[in-house]
Amino acid sequence: MKHNWRMFEIILSGIQICLGILIWFFVYLTCNQYYTFLWKNPLIDHHSIVQMAVRKNITLVILSLIAISSAILLIKNLSKGWVMSVITWIMLTITLIINSYRLNQSNPNELDLVSIFIIGIITFVFIAIVFALNNIEFKRKYSPTIKNWIFIAISIVVLTALKFL
Repeated sequence: MKHNWRMFEIILSGIQICLGILIWFFVYLTCNQYYTFLWKNPLIDHHSIVQMAVRKNITLVILSLIAISSAILLIKNLSKGWVMSVITWIMLTITLIINSYRLNQSNPNELDLVSIFIIGIITFVFIAIVFALNNIEFKRKYSPTIKNWIFIAISIVVLTALKFL
């Protein structure tokens, strides 16, 4: 593999670790808001609020774990890291699109034209990273099999289904 693609892997791994930690941070803030709401309103059904908090954030927690572990495996030059990196970037794209759509449906005035443009650019960058991971150099290095592609497809379907539960 050419030296510049190895640097791409290392930089991408660093970005994935940072994104995984950032996702954990935002999940923590969201769950903290749920629990603060619960303590202020003791008459609300706590069990259903906690279930809703877990249900809304389980995909993000799984995605952050996949992002961090795939980054570590990618640094170690393991093919599992490449497979999980592809899953990470595709799921980040899908999650961004789903969350933007849900935000727009719940509050149409929340997303202005600039926000939609920025979301579009981020989505384009995420898709470009997926295409870069499917470069011929990476395919030679990690030689993905049909089982890898099936695992990627099943993981994406399962994680997307979890997002809608």
